[in-house]
Order: sequence, then C-alpha cells, then structure tokens
Amino acid sequence: MNTVRWDEQCAQGYTLLSLRGTMVPSPAGVMLDGYGDLIWMDESFGPYVMNLKVQEYQGEQYITFWSGDIDSGFGLGTYYMLNCNYEVFKQFSASKTLENDFHEFTITTDDTALLTSYDTISMDPGSLGAQDRGWIYDSLFRELDIETGEIIFEWRASDHFAINDTFYPIGSAGQSPEAPFDFFHINSVDKDTNGNYIISSRFMHSITCISANTGEILWTLGGRNNNFTDLSEGRATDFAWQHHVSVQANNQLSIFDNANYKKWHEKLLEGSEISRGMLVRLDTENMTVELIQEYMNPGSRGTPQQGSMQVLDSGNVLLGWGYHAGYTEYSSDGEVLCDTHINPSMLFPFGFVHAYRAFRASSWVGRPNTQPDVYLDPKDGFAFVSWMGATEVSQWVLQTATATSDNELEFIDAVKANKDGFETQIEVPGGEYDYLRIVAINQTGAVLASSKIITVDKGTVSNSAGWHFTIVTIMLWAMCFVAGLFYHKKLRLLLRRGQQKVELSSWLQQWRESRRSSTAKHEEEERLYTG
Repeated sequence: MNTVRWDEQCAQGYTLLSLRGTMVPSPAGVMLDGYGDLIWMDESFGPYVMNLKVQEYQGEQYITFWSGDIDSGFGLGTYYMLNCNYEVFKQFSASKTLENDFHEFTITTDDTALLTSYDTISMDPGSLGAQDRGWIYDSLFRELDIETGEIIFEWRASDHFAINDTFYPIGSAGQSPEAPFDFFHINSVDKDTNGNYIISSRFMHSITCISANTGEILWTLGGRNNNFTDLSEGRATDFAWQHHVSVQANNQLSIFDNANYKKWHEKLLEGSEISRGMLVRLDTENMTVELIQEYMNPGSRGTPQQGSMQVLDSGNVLLGWGYHAGYTEYSSDGEVLCDTHINPSMLFPFGFVHAYRAFRASSWVGRPNTQPDVYLDPKDGFAFVSWMGATEVSQWVLQTATATSDNELEFIDAVKANKDGFETQIEVPGGEYDYLRIVAINQTGAVLASSKIITVDKGTVSNSAGWHFTIVTIMLWAMCFVAGLFYHKKLRLLLRRGQQKVELSSWLQQWRESRRSSTAKHEEEERLYTG
C-alpha cells in the first residue's frame, strides 16, 4: 500500500478490498486497519473474490462476498457469509440454472439479500438491428430470503427496456448463444425507503426505480429515457458507464461515475473523461434532480471498469477506483483527505491490479479459532508474532519456561510489547530457559490466546533449513556457471562470426574495386579501338 496523502480522519474502521489481476498471484479478500496494515486475508476461496464487505444479518455482523469464475464481465459463483471466527456461516446461490453474478450482494434491513444474475436468451433478430443476430445476455436481479433460500422478487431487463436504447456497441455479438449481446449490464441494486428497487444499468447510462409491487418502471434517471429536469446544468444526469448506485438519506443517491469505458490504448485519440463520485438529490414530485456534491479523481484519471462510492457514518466519502487499484477518502465537501494506491499509478492504465469495490466497516470484531503464529530463528535474537484476523490484541507477552524432571512447565512473563502493525518484533530475553511462547492480551489485560510452545535452541526454523539453503545456493551457482559457459561460448561464436563477416566484407570490397578497375580498362580499350 502506498499512501500518497494522509489525514488522521482516515484512521477509523477497517477497509475491505477484493484483489485480483495479473500482478496478484493469489486473488483474495483483504481487510486492512485504518493505517493500511493487514488484519485478515484468505486465499482459499479463489479463483476470485468480489464485493467484500461487512454487513449485518439478524443483529450480527458478517463478512460477505462472492467467489467464483469471471467471464465476459460477469461471474458464476457462490455467495458467502463468514462469522467473527472467519468460519462459513452460510453459502448459497441465487439459482441452480442462472449465472450467480458478483456485481451485487447486499443484505437488506429485512434480512433478505439483493443479488444480480445474467441469463442467455433468444430475441427477435430485428430488435438487434440485424436479421442474423438474436441472442442477448439478459440482466436480472432477485431478492432472496437468506434463511429459507426462497426467491421473494425477480425482475428481468428485457421485459422493460428496448435493446436499441443501449450505448454499448454491438460489434459482432449476438450471432450465437456462445457470444450473446450484453445490452443492459446490471451492476448494482438497492432499496429505497418505500421498499422499491433502485438499479444501475452500465450500458444504458441510467438509474431506474422499479416498483416492488408490480415490477414496472417508476422513473429513470439518465440515459436515453431520462425523466428528470437537471437543475445542475446537466452535471446531475451526464454520468456514463457508472457503477455502484446506493440510496442515501433525504432522497439522495450516491453514484460512482466511470465517465468512460475505454481503456488507455482506446483513449489516446479521444482523450479521457475523469471518474468521480456523485451525490444527487431527487425530487420525484416535481421530477427534478440536483448535483449536491462531486468527488473528482485526485489524479484526474478515468477508470474504465468497476469502482464504488460509500458515504461513511462520519459524513466522509470513500471511493474505490476499481480497475485503477486504489481508494480515496474525501471530506463531505469534496476535499481529498487520504489517497492510497495499491500498485504504482503509472501502471493504473494497464489494470495489473483490480479492486472491484472498496468498503469501510466502522466496526468489526475478529476472533479467529487459531493460535498466534511465531517465527523464531535462534541466531537472530528476535521473535516475530502475528495473528491473522484478530482485532482485539493490544499487547504481546513473551513468556519463558525451564524444563523440569517431571515435564511440568511453568511460564513466567519475560517481555511485554505493544502490538505494532500486523507483525510485531520482540527481542528474545537473555537468561537460562528452554521454552518460550507468546500470549495475546486485550486492552483490559485479559488473555485472548497463546502461541504454540517453542524450544528456544531450535526455534521454528527446521535444523535442515541451513542445509537446504546451502544446497539451493550451490544449485543456483552451478546454474549460473553453466549459463556463463553457454553464453561465453555463444559470445565467442558471435565474435567469430563477426570476424568472418568483417573478412567477407573486406573481400567483397576488394572484389568490387577490381571489377570497377577492369571495367574501366575495358571501356578505355574499346574507346581507342572504335576511335
């Protein structure tokens, strides 16, 4: 994590990211503390983890996410809920036949889940503007009872939207069920105070309110069928390719506006719009909309994919930049407080690291059912301790014990150290003792857990580790030596070939001069003869 800008206001809570990309060898969900230090990560849910956040269900907090395979901009996978021990509390799918997509997994105050799906269906070829094209990806969302798995509500875009209202170019898509045309691309779902659904269509450039009673469209903001008068000179309705629309208090919506969907090599000739977060206020009686505040990308960049906007309890706003891996926290009036990059900004356009959305949890208590991990090499004189997922550790206490004839170990406190980031370094004390362990202490002084007992003269490093290192080193030097011989031989061959080329070039030059001299002599003799 590279903190480009920092303010103490950003130190509150926990940041949750789902990392993937060509520079992420093991995609994983990651939780960081307010200073960017690791709290928890888990690589076991691969190949991809998306939409990681902390949500409440039946009065308890859970880490929720989607995991599965990603193809053509959406996914097929499973939804997970982990309890405070990081154990799977529930896992489920929205359907056995449709794509269980990653774009949305929101738990409502009614203890239901809002989920997105995609379905390949055939359409009237004329609707796609070509007689030989009749296949589309249909966008769906569902409301699901988490306890029973019952589908409470289901909605399809193709029943309500004309395909030619899309902004996405069809290209060669739609000719077969293997390559359907994605005309809508649903990417977020939320519920308003009336229980109606607010959905975002990336490819329609629109946000739509769906009646919870009839499934009909109540209004549309943005796109080709906008129903609102923009009181902000167009700045409240000119969003495009947007992600993550959420309902806020006082008839407001938060919107992550990508502004452009093209990647860097496609933008070179056209320029790039700047991605932003938007807070807009709707008046559904007078059908007007107003831009209350916008939060511009601090690097003036336009991220082509993904992204999120979260209004925090403090009033600050957190934006995740999706395809450009990083996140930024703003004050409510748009001032940049903290800006964090996950890979160098010069690499952002290439999408080597993605973080689909970034979320902040104001609170989370992690109590893993594991022991703290200790690394000790007897030659170092230091022990290193960490405990994946634990959030209540305030101090570490290194305890020592001496072996007795009856194998009874009585540990005594030897060194205390405040927890310092994810891994804390503790100097191993002097004196005569045979064993040590490290104990986790919370703020009240209560013991949370202790590490395994470690034999001091052996540590956690295998006795054969030194030999292994030596063998590997010898092998590496041998490989380098062989490679050196090979390249030395190759260099000599190249030099010999170079010398041969020089000699051949010299011979050719002499031959050309001889030819020119002979030709000149012949021409002179012929001139004298004809004269």
